[in-house]
Amino acid sequence: MSFNLVKNPWIKVVEKESGHETKVSLEEAFRNSQKYLCLSGDMKFQDLAVMRFMLAILTTVYTRFDADDNPYEWIELDDDMRFVRLVDEYDEDDLFDTWEKLYSQGHFSDAVVEYLYKNIDAFDMFGERPFYQVTREEYDSFATKPISTGKGTVSVRQINRRISESNNSPSLFSPRSAQKKDSFSMDELVRWIITYQNYTGTTDKTKINLKEKVSNSAGWLYKLSPVYADGDSLFETLLLNLVLVNQIDRENYVNQVPVWENDSFDGYVESIKRLVPPNNIAALYTTWSRLMHIEWEYDKPAIYVAGLPALSNTNAFIEPMTIWRNDKDDVTPAARSIKSSNVNKAMWRDFGMYINVDGKEDRKEPGIVSWLRELKENDCIDRGKLLSLDSVSVISDGNATSQAPAIEVFDDMDINASVFFDKGENRWPRRIEDAIATTQNVADDYIKMVKKVGLIRFHGDNRQAGSFSRKYGLVFYDGLNAPFKNWLSGLKDSDNRDEKLNEWKKLLLQTTLDNLNIFMKGATHSEIVGAIDESGNVRNIFTAVGLFKHKMYKELE
Repeated sequence: MSFNLVKNPWIKVVEKESGHETKVSLEEAFRNSQKYLCLSGDMKFQDLAVMRFMLAILTTVYTRFDADDNPYEWIELDDDMRFVRLVDEYDEDDLFDTWEKLYSQGHFSDAVVEYLYKNIDAFDMFGERPFYQVTREEYDSFATKPISTGKGTVSVRQINRRISESNNSPSLFSPRSAQKKDSFSMDELVRWIITYQNYTGTTDKTKINLKEKVSNSAGWLYKLSPVYADGDSLFETLLLNLVLVNQIDRENYVNQVPVWENDSFDGYVESIKRLVPPNNIAALYTTWSRLMHIEWEYDKPAIYVAGLPALSNTNAFIEPMTIWRNDKDDVTPAARSIKSSNVNKAMWRDFGMYINVDGKEDRKEPGIVSWLRELKENDCIDRGKLLSLDSVSVISDGNATSQAPAIEVFDDMDINASVFFDKGENRWPRRIEDAIATTQNVADDYIKMVKKVGLIRFHGDNRQAGSFSRKYGLVFYDGLNAPFKNWLSGLKDSDNRDEKLNEWKKLLLQTTLDNLNIFMKGATHSEIVGAIDESGNVRNIFTAVGLFKHKMYKELE
């Protein structure tokens, strides 16, 4: 049996010219990335996991070679294109020059494919050291239960995150029949293995041998609320997210060490045991949450996994693809994961989480946003380029003992680079945040108004009135999403700020009035007649709407 990721097709992409979906190998993907529109895997979060895997390769190569495939003058490499030592003073300007030249020529250079062939054995699913796996001997030396016990296996249906079915919890609404849940093609298995290492869950009983009791990792990406740049082609998407300069150590060269460049997995597991994230992006993007070994009987895999401890993401600023929040003491940032309670909250409503609105030093913005800002300031990208930020998150089932993926959330937001990174006195980010705050205030008042009407409809039942108001609140925000995103993407640095803000207020007003008309058409007899409150005043749908309109016009000035 043979399947090598470098030569065999396994990456799903969409061709730009035909619009058709096809599968390509790593070699084809990097040679022709400019000909493909995007990744097109089984799910959006699978595409993110595969993209980060590809970025690990690109980051490794282009922190060693320039766009003309020459090693940097300050570095020494071995015959396998791996780092040996620095021979001169490191210069990060060389990395910016490499990025800019790649961007201008519109394709990746030959060094990427050459690196893949130099390390081709690491990408073989059936090699002496199989891809993303350890050997049987290594597994037995690390795991609490050796393979001979038959313990610690997971089925294909559990690794396939479209099913996520364990032996104990059948997936009732699976896209596959019971007979087909463990069937797979090799390209499909490879994509899901990469994804599984990023989004694992905690059902596994087998762990690695540790002196102290620690929790199994649920996968690094599972704990984040990822954000990344989306380009007009696969090449541009990869390049925009290719962070070549180490964000936490600007003075020193940091060697990129993807998981396959570890000399032994003894050392790799020992580094994981320290519970500290890697200091380089290539290692981070290829971090495992499980030791895995596959025993093959003809074409039937027995997949053995042993849980690795969860890495701390507090202060893990090496991670560029996440938004951040401050913890309780408002000092230490920590990765923010999306919750089921705000699954319907659109990306633009958290605008201030994606950009440092006021330029305060204690505000931490996503590393990818800081990187895009540097590219703009170094004239690597046009100041008027329309940037697209995408976000994809996976929400678990809420069960602490399984944390099985239950919901995939995807959203995007387009904004002009000169607007996003405006530094003027009347800066755009601050004015956009003000517009969102105004929108939030109107929405809050609208939801409160609906709840007042709900209390009349449900005769004072607060629970039913609350559910009633939340339903209409979701409808209200859903109606704002497209208008706000269109308004945001149309902003330009040359626009008059006040005029554009008034333009949004008019859109907000019209959308709100449209919602009010629909809401009032569904009024019941009890809501129209109303009731007399403790003060002797009549309260009905008309008084509630009238008070809301008064507040809205005051808010919108």
